Amino acid sequence: MKRHTEKRIAGSILEVRCLRVTPPFCIHRVAFEDGKFAVVRCVTDGCLVPGHVINRDAQGWHYDEKIMKLLPFEYVNQTESERDFAEYP
Repeated sequence: MKRHTEKRIAGSILEVRCLRVTPPFCIHRVAFEDGKFAVVRCVTDGCLVPGHVINRDAQGWHYDEKIMKLLPFEYVNQTESERDFAEYP
């Protein structure tokens, strides 16, 4: 398991799609400030809002000043993130 570094990371939510499965969950396409992208899923009561920002620091991931848990994801380039988001089951 990877250890988080002390480096602060921020990413802007670009797109959101809610999957109607049981239980329902949302996927989010995120653009990070270092030029990387990702398709992320998180453990929350609802979807994140496009245009809002998620941040990671030594304490973990944050959204609207609340700590949240992201499920594992990979950083990819913009084209790959668009494809992954469109093809997600």
